[in-house]
Amino acid sequence: MVNFRYRSIFIGVLIASASAAAHAQSSVTLYGSIDEAAAYYNNTGGHSLVAMQNADNGSTYWGLKGKEDLGGGLNAVFTLESSFDITHGSLSNNRIFAHQATVGLSGDAYGTLTMGRQFDPTVDLIQPITGDSFAGPVFTTPGDADNNDNSVWINSSIKYASPTYAGFQYELMYGVGGIAGNTTGGHSYGAAASYNHGGLTLATGYLFSKNDVNGTGAADLTQTNSVVPLFGATPMFGSRQIVQVAAQYVIGNLTANIRYSNAQYKPYTDYGAFNRTETFNVGGAALQYQFTPALSGALNYVYTHSSGASSATYNNVGANATYSLSKRTSLYADVAYSHASGTTFSEDGSELVAAGGTVGDLAASSSTRSQVVAIIGITHKF
Repeated sequence: MVNFRYRSIFIGVLIASASAAAHAQSSVTLYGSIDEAAAYYNNTGGHSLVAMQNADNGSTYWGLKGKEDLGGGLNAVFTLESSFDITHGSLSNNRIFAHQATVGLSGDAYGTLTMGRQFDPTVDLIQPITGDSFAGPVFTTPGDADNNDNSVWINSSIKYASPTYAGFQYELMYGVGGIAGNTTGGHSYGAAASYNHGGLTLATGYLFSKNDVNGTGAADLTQTNSVVPLFGATPMFGSRQIVQVAAQYVIGNLTANIRYSNAQYKPYTDYGAFNRTETFNVGGAALQYQFTPALSGALNYVYTHSSGASSATYNNVGANATYSLSKRTSLYADVAYSHASGTTFSEDGSELVAAGGTVGDLAASSSTRSQVVAIIGITHKF
């Protein structure tokens, strides 16, 4: 009888210990992507250019993703992603974790709440159903004026991503400016929603960011060509507002999508030529076809018109072919053409200059109305 009682107690302790261990289960995953290419530009800053360049069809980064089971369907989660340039071995933006750095809580029934440096909701829900998902910066908006290629990161932010309800999902975000005595100074906020049914996906989103103190705020904007009002090292004292809608339909091996965006850059000071709101209206369409399990091809067209203190029009066309050597390694080739008309701004916004051809958000704009780019590269995911 005594032995039976002790045996029961011992079994109970084992069961309790196993239950506690199950709730405390955790995992950490190492992953990433490396993308490198050789590119030819017929005109960059007045000269032709042949160069090795990084992250043409996908990001180059490594990441750690972790999850701890807290019980009751709730998990503690974190993401640390470090982007870098494989061509030079250098960190992006001089940050250890420039790509993403978040910590939060997640549950299938509750959604996910994260805090830190992260993508805004439009990047999460809209970008994946646009041409940018086929060929990255080659297929995006000239100068990435509407953040279609994720040139904006939100620092000091909190984001909530809902569970998926019968194909519907939404995300909300707020980025704190962190400016003493000014709770709305330098802040950012955004929202996006998507709906998927069968082969159809619809998405819409909004992003607002304000850099009104010292030219900094919750949102980072990195740009190097002359499509947007201020670029390079010139800080922007002002705000950006972006509205996007997109639709995608998949039928068999064919994927088709269309999109529209409206982006407004509002200066809070007089830069000279850039002295009032500059508006970009963007329309795009893309097709991708999976010819074989290994080979796919894609076509893309983007129309961009800016108006305000300056007025310019950009017509961009591009083609992509991707061949998968394995599930993780692929070869790709891109060719793209851009033609511009009208005027844009000098780097510091002080004067108007002729708009130059600009293929997506690659390198610098052309010194002439047109630009041609050809790229051959490799992507490896791990």
